Amino acid sequence: MTWVLVAIGVLVGAAQWGFPGAITLGFLGWLLGIILKSKARPAPAQSERFDALDRRVAALEARLARVEGLAAGERGVGVAPAQEAVSPAIKEGPAALRVESAPKPAVEPAAIRTAGPDTARATPAPPAKPNFIVAWFTGGNTIVRVGLVILFAGLAFLIKYSVEHQLVPVELRVASVAAVGLALLVVGWRLRSRRAEYALSLQGAGVAVLYLTVFGALRLYGLLPAGAAFVLLAVIAMLSAFLAIAQDSLALAVFGAAGGFLAPILASTGGGSHVMLFSYYLVLNAGIVAVAWFRAWRVLNPIGFLFTFLIGLAWGVRSYRPEHFDTTEPFLVAFFLIYVAIAILFARQQSPAQRNYVDGTIVFGTPIAAFGLQAGLMRDSEFGLAFSSLAGAAIYLALAALLQRARRERWELLAEAFLALGVVFASLAIPLGLDARWTSAAWSLEGAAVVWIGVRQRRPLARAFGALLELGAGAAFFHAYPRLPEGPPLADAVFVGALLVSLAGLWTQRVLSRAGDAVSSRERAVAPAYFLWGIAWWLFAGGHEIQVFIAHPYRVNAMLALVSATAIAFDLVSVRWQWREARWPAWAFAPALLVLALASFATQPHPAASAGWFAWPLALAVHFLLLRRGEESIRVSWLAVLHAFGVIVAAILGAIELEWQAAEYSEPGSAWSLAARIVVPAALVLLISSRAADGRWPVASHAGAYRLGGVIPLVVAMALWSLHINVSHAGGSYRLPYFPLLNAIDLGHIFAALAIVNAWLALRRSGLEAPSALRGTAGAAFAGTIAFIWLNAVLLRTLHHWDDIPYDFDSMASSVEVQAALSVFWAFLALATMIVATRIGRRILWMAGAGLMIVVVAKLVLVDLSRLGGIERIVSFIGVGALMLVIGYFSPVPPRRAQVQA
Repeated sequence: MTWVLVAIGVLVGAAQWGFPGAITLGFLGWLLGIILKSKARPAPAQSERFDALDRRVAALEARLARVEGLAAGERGVGVAPAQEAVSPAIKEGPAALRVESAPKPAVEPAAIRTAGPDTARATPAPPAKPNFIVAWFTGGNTIVRVGLVILFAGLAFLIKYSVEHQLVPVELRVASVAAVGLALLVVGWRLRSRRAEYALSLQGAGVAVLYLTVFGALRLYGLLPAGAAFVLLAVIAMLSAFLAIAQDSLALAVFGAAGGFLAPILASTGGGSHVMLFSYYLVLNAGIVAVAWFRAWRVLNPIGFLFTFLIGLAWGVRSYRPEHFDTTEPFLVAFFLIYVAIAILFARQQSPAQRNYVDGTIVFGTPIAAFGLQAGLMRDSEFGLAFSSLAGAAIYLALAALLQRARRERWELLAEAFLALGVVFASLAIPLGLDARWTSAAWSLEGAAVVWIGVRQRRPLARAFGALLELGAGAAFFHAYPRLPEGPPLADAVFVGALLVSLAGLWTQRVLSRAGDAVSSRERAVAPAYFLWGIAWWLFAGGHEIQVFIAHPYRVNAMLALVSATAIAFDLVSVRWQWREARWPAWAFAPALLVLALASFATQPHPAASAGWFAWPLALAVHFLLLRRGEESIRVSWLAVLHAFGVIVAAILGAIELEWQAAEYSEPGSAWSLAARIVVPAALVLLISSRAADGRWPVASHAGAYRLGGVIPLVVAMALWSLHINVSHAGGSYRLPYFPLLNAIDLGHIFAALAIVNAWLALRRSGLEAPSALRGTAGAAFAGTIAFIWLNAVLLRTLHHWDDIPYDFDSMASSVEVQAALSVFWAFLALATMIVATRIGRRILWMAGAGLMIVVVAKLVLVDLSRLGGIERIVSFIGVGALMLVIGYFSPVPPRRAQVQA
């Protein structure tokens, strides 16, 4: 309701009388809203309080009679002393009764019993203290007080109207208004004893009228010189303060101050000097300071604050020009210092036990308003706002130090508020005066320091502010990153800025992780993010240096060295400082190696190129050293993953490097270079599966990680290599003739098969089982398929080299020699499979051989009979028939289930 009336007053006033009318009617609407709100509330029950008082007086009289009777009967002594002790209490009222009443006798008289114990002892609850404005309007004659407000506004509009229409001489107008103000003051002062509330109302109106008169005489008419006018204004301000303090009247102080601030608005004609206006307001604010020295009247401070800064803002928007700076800046500084002093004076008058013993509106509103106006004044100065921020920081930090040195409880909260404001202004000065490099660096270090202070003082808001500063530092850095200046290695803007941001993040995480119960559980949960933030900025700083100062071929290996050094350094620090999060780089080192290995494959001709011969062995040595040191600190499940990653990375690097070396000594794409891919993975499988590894670290301690997690991916990779090379390569060896099973590709297959068999035997020795997809029937089918494709490829490559048949699908499919050879070869494979199945009692294997034989027969009837020529048809049919006879002799039926079980 209050703000609705304010809005109506502002709109109506602006429509009728412009800016002065909007201010006046808005103020009146605010007052009316507060009054109506107070009227809507139920008033305290006065009758109940008087009834309680009557009961307490009756109880006291009964006690007095009891005392008199006892004294007369036992000692024969009069009761005058008791009467003298009690009579003042009756005169003073209920508060004194509670203190000076006689002790309760052992047997209460009938009067007390009649009144009842609860009634006699009940103390009425004090009525709620109303708002000071409500108290002023409703505590006495409301009609008179509202009338005074309207009278004051009317006098102001009368002055304005008389100026515009020249109705009476200027001197007479000013003198008449001054006489009205003096009359109100004199009458109010004389009535201060008999009609205190009425008298205070008249005095407040008189003070406001005198303010209006002096200001009008100075600014509108020029009847008074500036010096005399401001002496008079100072006298009126001191008079208003004296009257308010002498009579302990907050309402008089508020009314006088509001009238003084409204006077120039109501009497304004749109012209005049801003120096006069601000000087006048300076005198008014000096009066508020004088009041604050003696009284802690909280509501008086925001009135002066709002009028001063809002009128200053309105003038600045409408009339300020750069040439006004010299005559405006001193007033802004003075107003700022005045309200900083008012905040201190208010806290001085309060007790720390009170809920709001620091006026937050003034403490935090003053720097916000002053800095906003200062920004407008300094918009044409490059570093003006930066120096202003430094000055504000110096003022607040100095005040915080002085208040903390006083070591009084009443100053603690205010000192902390000033300290926070000093930190904020110091933070603002950095981006206003420095480039993004130093801004981000200073903000980051400052944020970390604020977090540390917040932990020490158990201040959540301080810790939150520090965290925001660090995030702001990162945002500022990235925003200005393209424009940062270049410099020498490890001293350029990007590296220095990012390094300091990183150090701040790491320090913050360290502080929070060791804070214990000084921080909340949520903060402890978020603390690890600071470590990741710091590591990310460190890697960014190093990566930028590599990108700018390292030649392109060396960048991947330089990044590898950086990551290796980071991992081992943090691992050493984690042990030294018992820093759990510092072990994380070691935990992530193996996956990082895999990523860098793939990057090396994409950007380097081979891993040993561009100093890779040094970087990769160093990285692998660091990897195994970290694993050895992390046996106790890394979780077992993740530790197994890291060991497996190391095997995979070593296999990738070795395969790529050996292929490149073979291509250099033969030719790219030859059988030697392609077969070299399989050598290192197969050799690693043999090494891991060897009996020598059974009792040595790391295989002995992590058999599952190596013989399952490391070997299984290599086996799958070798199977994929076999499929790829058998389909795509004819097996030509550089400068050597082709011999089946004695060429590079087939020797690679034999070496891989030997490694896989050893891996299977090692699993059995270790008591481990392969994944379900690679054991039992599924595993046999997988291995048999790969072997079948390889053996067919051996046959086809032999036909390609010895019979000059092109090694492609269409040529092979249309060749009668190939078809005849395949029929006989498949029949031979079926024969061998079925005989072996019979010998070892594998029914499924026998069925697989029989199925292959069915395929051969079907091929003979459907394909070979029509496509093959004379000799090819004879060879295929005779060969297949003979092999079937052999099968019938050695393995006529599949092995029985009992045989299989045996």
